[in-house]
Amino acid sequence: MSNIKLSEQLGAMAIIDELYQKQQLLLEHLNYDALRSKLAENIKNYYQVKGQIVNDELIEKGINLWFSQRLQFVAPKHNWLIRFFAFCYVKRKKFYPFIAVILCILLWLNCSVFSKMFERNNKIDKTYSHILIEKKILTDLNTKFLELDKLPVYNAQVPVKNLKTSISYSLNQEFNLPFSESTENSSPTFNYDQETFYKLEEIDFSITTISSQAAREISKLSELLEEDRKLTYLIKSDEFIQAKKIYPILQISVDKALDRLNQGQQDIDLESIESLYNSVGRAETLENKIQSDLKQLQALNVPNSDMSEVIALQNALSADLKNLNFKHVEHYQEMMAYYIKLAQTNLTLTIVDHPNYKSGVERTHDNTNGKSWYLIVRPMTTTNNPDSLWVKSIETGESKLVDTFGQQVTLEQYNSVKADKMKDGHIDNNKLCTKPQGRLIFNCPKSVKSGRILEW
Repeated sequence: MSNIKLSEQLGAMAIIDELYQKQQLLLEHLNYDALRSKLAENIKNYYQVKGQIVNDELIEKGINLWFSQRLQFVAPKHNWLIRFFAFCYVKRKKFYPFIAVILCILLWLNCSVFSKMFERNNKIDKTYSHILIEKKILTDLNTKFLELDKLPVYNAQVPVKNLKTSISYSLNQEFNLPFSESTENSSPTFNYDQETFYKLEEIDFSITTISSQAAREISKLSELLEEDRKLTYLIKSDEFIQAKKIYPILQISVDKALDRLNQGQQDIDLESIESLYNSVGRAETLENKIQSDLKQLQALNVPNSDMSEVIALQNALSADLKNLNFKHVEHYQEMMAYYIKLAQTNLTLTIVDHPNYKSGVERTHDNTNGKSWYLIVRPMTTTNNPDSLWVKSIETGESKLVDTFGQQVTLEQYNSVKADKMKDGHIDNNKLCTKPQGRLIFNCPKSVKSGRILEW
């Protein structure tokens, strides 16, 4: 003990005293009868000191009640939130499925919100990028427009002015973006919200529409200026000036085009003018052919008295050629080939002489009850081969290339042929008219008239 410090001894003794006192208190509480008697005595002394008279039964009842509750724990009253969490903790096993479902729903809602937010932000970025592209296109279009504005205008002043006014209006429009645009030192700043997206979408639609319209109008202006240049170069050329003196239709077509331009039309029908001008060479070739055909007939010694149909045909084609109209060229070529061949051929109109085939026909006209008579004839060559003639029917006005037709004759001629055929079934003198080389018209007796028919 001499080696132990006094302070350590005092500390150990203090612990022993504390344990002893606790043990005595515990023994005192465990000794029910002694505690009960001491408690009753203390209560009586307390009330006696205060001068109050309390009977023993009341004291006994109070002591019994105190002993019945002294070992009970009375929990403090908590607020509703603590009680709710305590209830949830106690019932946690039952609430786990519901909590999991709620958490999943909340997670899905958050994911959906973030997904929509990301999609909206992405759309805003794309729309803004597209707006920048369209603005770049407008800048390029403006550069191209300034280049076109320097080109000269010759005849299309009105439509060019209208196009330039419209293009200038489109290119000079301003678009107020809902944020500050990017510069060299800063990026664009804007709010990623739905209102910004709607505004950007509206601006994008407007600028795209204007860009497309400006592109179309600039392209139209470029085409119009080029056509105007070509038209001016064409109509001021010496060849065109000489050609329009011979073919007035050229000047008429140019005047029509210029009138339409003065009325604001944005198209020049240059193709039709060029087509007319390019056909001048063909018209000149055909004019030469007309003269060549005429000389060819004259070389065959065709008299002027036979040339009336040829002259009429050539005059009609010449009138068409003055208007650079080639609609009847094929008909002319076909008929001229026919007339030249006709002039080169000896022909005889021979009455058809077959027992079972009509040689003549009598016509009675309903409106006058008058009559006319026709012999059915065929043009035959010197080698007794049939040939074809262009025949115009006096009944229908139709013209056809045929090898058999009805030739009008007098009643006497008709009866003479009829009587000749009735003798033995054949016609002894079946030669009606002749046409030698160098002639276009048949030489016929006075009994033959000019009328012809195609049906009988």
